[in-house]
This record gives sequence, structure tokens and C-alpha cells, in this order.
Amino acid sequence: MKRLFTLIRVALKVNFGLSVLYHRVFRQKKDIWIGLVAVLILISIIPTIYGYLKLVEGIYSALKPVGQEQALLTFALLAGQFLILVFGLYYVVSAFYFSKDLDMLIPLPLKPFEVMLSKFIVILVNEYLTVLPIVAPVLVYFGILGKAGLSYWVNALIIYLLLPVIPLAIVSILVVGMMRVVNLSRKKDALIIVGSLLLIAASIGLQFVFGRSGRSQLDANAMVNFFTSPDSLLKRVGAGFPPSIWATKALAGGFSGPALLNLLIFAGTSLALFYGMLVTAEKLFYRGLVGIGEISGRRKALSQAEMSRLVSSGRRPVKAIFWREWRIMNRTPIFLLNGVLTVILIPILFIVMARSGTGDNAFILKALGSAKSVYVILASACFLLICGCLNGTSSSTFSREGGQFWMSKIIPVTPREQVMAKFLHSYLIALLGVCAGSVLLILVLHLKLAVCAAAIMFGLVGAAGMTALGMIIDLARPLLEWTNPQKAIKQNLNVLFSIFADLGILAVLGFFIRVLTKAGIRGNSILVLVFAVLILLSWLSYWFLLRMAAKRYREIEV
Repeated sequence: MKRLFTLIRVALKVNFGLSVLYHRVFRQKKDIWIGLVAVLILISIIPTIYGYLKLVEGIYSALKPVGQEQALLTFALLAGQFLILVFGLYYVVSAFYFSKDLDMLIPLPLKPFEVMLSKFIVILVNEYLTVLPIVAPVLVYFGILGKAGLSYWVNALIIYLLLPVIPLAIVSILVVGMMRVVNLSRKKDALIIVGSLLLIAASIGLQFVFGRSGRSQLDANAMVNFFTSPDSLLKRVGAGFPPSIWATKALAGGFSGPALLNLLIFAGTSLALFYGMLVTAEKLFYRGLVGIGEISGRRKALSQAEMSRLVSSGRRPVKAIFWREWRIMNRTPIFLLNGVLTVILIPILFIVMARSGTGDNAFILKALGSAKSVYVILASACFLLICGCLNGTSSSTFSREGGQFWMSKIIPVTPREQVMAKFLHSYLIALLGVCAGSVLLILVLHLKLAVCAAAIMFGLVGAAGMTALGMIIDLARPLLEWTNPQKAIKQNLNVLFSIFADLGILAVLGFFIRVLTKAGIRGNSILVLVFAVLILLSWLSYWFLLRMAAKRYREIEV
């Protein structure tokens, strides 16, 4: 047991790198700017936190008179678990099978389940941080608004600690089984990507099917029961994932018998799946690892004439670096799943969550129909920016190269041209997100083509600035030392800083729009001014990125 605890402690230290950060900041007096950046980011997200709490308060106030306020807890818990279920897949695949420390851990006298358990604990701790901004504000504010007693806060702490266990255990069992099958084939990378896509599609499909199962037409008696039963709405919201219902009832009931029973069911299910994961790990984990790092030795031999032709013809530097960046992304399953797939998943998750509760998008459509076209355009543009830019691609551009960044320093291509090519690649991923979000606006929310076209134009301009900003953050301090590819994106502070910076920009633009409205500026004048601000911000961000390229390339040590 002592050996296992030591392994877990070391894994957590390596994951967060706090000792290294402490040494660099307080001993070597480097990276002191991180503290200032963290303070600025906290200040920038205050409007976002305030807006989220006001939204929670508004939903609670609307549901309280009809006795359905518990559904707010169900929705928050369901959103957190579903987020872990889908996006945790990337983390599990990377941590279990692509960590560089596996070469050191496998020869040690450790059992397979001990190695996997240490990695599972690291993932669990990271997922606590992932769901913190989504679930924690709802749990805390719900207790404050409802003037909850001690029993609520005790149950809330237990529920939060157990919240990621069920989805992560399910994903871990599926991934271990998938990798055992993948390891039988020579096309491992392709099968990993296909298998991951199938697992994600299955989880979203089940959520959608279960959500639709509770949408039968209500007759008069059923309608009366719906509004008189305090559990009716939470059952409809949580139909796709019953553990969220158990957790909600445990929170709402305090220390009563039914509440403790639901808490016991929730905890028991978590422990059962956790034990099943350990058993699966002991039997299949190392079998899936054997040969995972092998590459095929078959390559086409080039003749002297072909080699001369390739070398002499050459490519334009920007184009060559662009395709190099494209291959780095596509040939690493973790990078591809985290970067490209995320921009498509956000609109899909929006559709699933919108349809899982009331069964349609009537509320959203009504809100859009009653709003002025100016604000519909701006709100749609904001959604498109979220779809295109909150994926970590631009803010991990240089970090993804890892220890191979030395190649970028010695190749005969100027840093400015390399940065231009990397910008085009990251911007292309953002465009994919904007396109996916536009399809949702047109086909699901049925917005007018003119409104969508204007929103897309705003989104394209804003995405350029946010892409350049993310690259600036990563270029300022790239994470070139990582044990597994997942750390270059999901555990990269630059990605977190970039997301908060993007949200801060959106919050500032929202404040700017509010100031213009109070000043009496209306209609197209607001659109023109906001568009001008976006153009200015995008140009300044791109200009500054190119200016700092040469200096940072010289300073970065590999």
C-alpha cells in the first residue's frame, strides 16, 4: 500500500509540476510574470462568473414557485458528468497509453492495476478542476438561495468528490477494452481515432435516445402531475443519465432516509464501476500496451533522381511549414481528438443538452424571435467564436512540438514565416468550428440566412484575433517538456490562460455593447462599431505575434 501511495504522490507532482514552478519562480527568479497574468485573468473572468451566478439565480427563481428548483441541480450535475464522459476519453487514452513514463513504470515491480490506478487518480484530480466552474457555483449558490442546512453541505461535498468517478470508470473500462483490440492491428493510430470516435458517438447517441424517451405527449392528468410533483422536471432532465437523479435526491433530502438511500446507491455504483475498472486493468492493461509504440518499418525507397527532384523543387516556406503542422496534428491521435474534434463536439453537445430537457428548442427560438436582429447577430457571433476558438489548438501551437522544437530553430525558414504558417493552421481549425456552429444556427435554430451571414462575418474576424492571441500566450512560454501528448493541451496552463483571455474579451465586448446601448446608439451603428473593434483587435494581435516571433525563437531553450 505504501508503494501505491508513493506512486500516486509522484504522479501528482509530475502532473502539476508545482515543485518545478516553485523552483523557477522563487529560486531562479523566472516566470514571475505568471502571477501577474493569473491576477489579470481572475479579474477578467469576474464578469463571466457574475453572469453565470445571475443565470443560476434567475433559473432558481423561475423554478421555485412551481416546486421544480431541484432540476437546476440535476442539470448542473448532468452537464458535469456528460462533459467528463465525452472529453475524459481523450485524457484516458493519452494518460494510459501514450505517457512517456510508461517505459519506466512497466519494468518496475508494480502490478498493472497499480500503474493504472495512479494514472486514474491523476485524471480524477484534473477532472475536479474541469467541472469546478460548471458544478461548484450551482451547488454553492443553490444552498445559499435555499438556506440549506449542514446536511446539504455534507452531501454536496460527497457528491462532488464522487461526481467524476462513474463517467471516468466507464470510459476507462471501454478504453482498456478498445486498446486491447487495437493492439492486434498494425494500423494502431487510425484504429485509436476511429474507436474513440465510435465511443464518443455511442455516448452522445445514448444520451440523445434516453433524453427522447421521456418526451411522450402529456395528457391533462399527466400535465397536472408534472407541475404538482417536485421530481417531475428533474426526472425528465436526468433521464439520459440516472446517477444525476440519485445525486440530486441525495442533495435535496439531507439526512432523511430516502436521501441517504440515493446517496448510498450513487456511492455504491461509483465503487462498483471503480472496482470493475481495476479488475479490467489487471487483466487487459499491459496487453494493450505491448507494441503500442511500434511503427511500421516499410517505407518507399527513393531513387537518386527522385531525391534530387524533391530537394531542388522545394516548396514555399509558409506552405511547407503549414503541412508540417498539419501532419503533427493528424498523426498524433490525442492532438487530433482534442483539437479538431472539439470544435465539432461543442455544437453537437449544445443540441443534445437543448433537447434533453424540454424536448425541443422552443424556448431558445422564442427568445431569438423576440430579440432584435442586432442582438441576435451578436449573440450568434459569440456562439460561433466559442465553437471555433475554445479548443486549445492555437494556445498549444508551439507546445505540441515538445522536445522537437529544436528543429524549428535550425531549419532555414524565418520565425516570421513559421509563425504565419502556424497561424493559418490554427485559424483553419477555428474556421471548422465556425462552420459547425453555423450549421446549427441554420438547421436547428432556423435563423435567417442574412442574420447567419452577418454572424459568420463577425465570427471570422473575431476568430483571427483570438487565434493570434492564443499563439502569443503559447509563444511567450511554450510547454516543451511533457510526459504524454495530453499534457501539451489539456494540462497546459497556456490553454487555460487563453480560454480565460477569450472569455474576458467577450465579456469586455458585452460591456462595450451595453455602454453603447445606454448612450443611445442603436441598430446598425452598434454592429459597425463592434465590427471595427474586432478588426482592430485582430490586426493588433496578429501584428504583435509576428513582431515577437524572431525574439522568442532565439530565447527559447530546448
